[in-house]
Amino acid sequence: MKVLKAILITLTTLAVTATALLLFCQAKNAPHYIRIYGGEDEN
Repeated sequence: MKVLKAILITLTTLAVTATALLLFCQAKNAPHYIRIYGGEDEN
């Protein structure tokens, strides 16, 4: 039972770390603005 609990803790820690890393990389590479309407001078 202790081995199973240790494996569960390890996998949970890995999942949390991977999720945080992916969110950080996604936020770092995301554009800093989103153009919704460009106005008249689009051309």
